[in-house]
Amino acid sequence: MTSARCPIRRWRRRRVHSSRVQLIKSHGSKNEIFAAAARPAQFPSGSALRAFVRRICDRRAWTGGADGVYFFDVGTPRAQAWFFNPDGSAAEFCGNGMRGLGRLVLDLRGTETEVIRSGDRDYTVRRGPSTPEGVRQVLLEMPPVSFGAVPPPPFAGFTAVTVPNPHVVAIVDKYVESDLIAAGERANSGRPLFPVGANVSFLLPLGSDEVFVRTFERGAGLTPSCGSGAVASRAVYSRVTGADPGRRLVVRNAGGVAAAVIDIRNGRWFPTLEGNATFVYRAETDFAGGRVTPPEFAEDEIAAYAALDAENREHLAAAGVETA
Repeated sequence: MTSARCPIRRWRRRRVHSSRVQLIKSHGSKNEIFAAAARPAQFPSGSALRAFVRRICDRRAWTGGADGVYFFDVGTPRAQAWFFNPDGSAAEFCGNGMRGLGRLVLDLRGTETEVIRSGDRDYTVRRGPSTPEGVRQVLLEMPPVSFGAVPPPPFAGFTAVTVPNPHVVAIVDKYVESDLIAAGERANSGRPLFPVGANVSFLLPLGSDEVFVRTFERGAGLTPSCGSGAVASRAVYSRVTGADPGRRLVVRNAGGVAAAVIDIRNGRWFPTLEGNATFVYRAETDFAGGRVTPPEFAEDEIAAYAALDAENREHLAAAGVETA
């Protein structure tokens, strides 16, 4: 598919077969997430659902893999969504995935704002301004963050925050990727310290209005970016340093650039995440994850994002940030 020929309009006109699942792969800062036009209940069993997720997310598969799947249904007044990690486990929410899904729902319905139900919470998505490179962006309004108790060793110095996924964030003066991986593996080892696991982020300040963040995600490991990790880190940055939460903070990561602000209302911190929602391709699969139609790539959108990505990589290299 190409942005010159409105991929979503063509997608809507295509006849949907009950034995097929329509897939749109999108990414937010290179965090690739599938939007699958199906409800989890349509699968014959929970094991079949988890096997489907693992198969299409496998980087060796015909799909090229991804960092998770958002199943969705737009046949109700309020769109419904269910997120699964690439290992087949369910999660409350995915920030980067919600931006991509949000854009899809906005385009399908031809609206400027939508509310999407994911887990037991509602998320508001709005169209944002495109970048000078032509990259489409979405603003995601999220529920209030909740700070937790100070984690015990070996996570002393981290701040616990729920957004609503559980996160622990450390502000560092130097980014060392091997240290982040080790911390992420410890947090998700199944020990009582974090019974349901936790996303682990390192935040490196780059300037008064800019930070670098990278996250080890539970169920996925080290990914190019994490939307909820960006928001969690934004909240922790103000909590620890005293910086104005309402100030727009640029959040750079290995996969791209986002921005976050926090609106304080009645003592509660409500974050908004702004970033790209780039379509990669459209395809059809069956309920076992097999290929029905080959991917149709959004070449114009891919090229526009490549220009933005090059600027980000140059910026991080100049700041001395090294990532795999």
